[in-house]
Amino acid sequence: MLIRDIFIKKSDISRTDLVNIIAFALSMSKEELFINAGVEICNGERNKIEQLVEMRQRGIPLAYILKEKEFFSEKFFVDERVLIPRPETETLVEEALKLIGTRRDRLLLLDVGTGAGTIGLTIAKKTMQRVVCLDISLDALAVAKKNAMLLDVDEKVCFVCSDLLAGFREGAGFDMILVNLPYIASGEWGSSMPDVRDFEPHIALDGGEGGIEIYRRLMMALPHHLKKGGSVLCEIGSAAQAEDIRNALICLGLRVETKPDLSGRKRVVIGTCINL
Repeated sequence: MLIRDIFIKKSDISRTDLVNIIAFALSMSKEELFINAGVEICNGERNKIEQLVEMRQRGIPLAYILKEKEFFSEKFFVDERVLIPRPETETLVEEALKLIGTRRDRLLLLDVGTGAGTIGLTIAKKTMQRVVCLDISLDALAVAKKNAMLLDVDEKVCFVCSDLLAGFREGAGFDMILVNLPYIASGEWGSSMPDVRDFEPHIALDGGEGGIEIYRRLMMALPHHLKKGGSVLCEIGSAAQAEDIRNALICLGLRVETKPDLSGRKRVVIGTCINL
């Protein structure tokens, strides 16, 4: 069978997914795949492609099949232990980099709910600042540690397993706290996309009632862990959540602003510590 014949035979999944699967199975780039479309593949290669296509047909996310997802122009290892990075989360990283770019001092950053480490590790690589990556899941931290090695930032980051900020003593201040916690409301879980609902880790998605229960718990501890002049950046999923978190941060005495993602949707709430 020629490579081009697979595209004719496998017409029941998207062409984009099929191209990625074949390139992965044959250890080729997508460009090489099209250049070599007339090359014949062996039975072992064909069987591997068949198996991967069948996995995608069952709804397994492509990133879990390929064990890879691009984020902020970096490639991250991902598997079923972590949430697949979303492009909208790049807004949080962009806003953090803008704030860090105005500072000339050495900073200590905290990435809460690090998952695969995409936020904290990207910022560590771009700024060479010190970052603490925190997650309640040891499995997620194992993935983040692997990505720290892949991005060559393992000497700039450390990893903490904790339920939010419970693992830190009061007064342990951070210059910036980056927060991407679960924000899907429990009542909306059943209507989520099947590949999300059935395959991605529930703990990384379910934010309880209204989607911000975990954020509310974080806010209670925030005053004890954010330095004066420091900032907290929270990714959220809706305008209603943005308003709730904005009000909570204002009550803590922070100066607050909200930033949209590329689609114009309110995505990041930023609180800057003035009076804490």
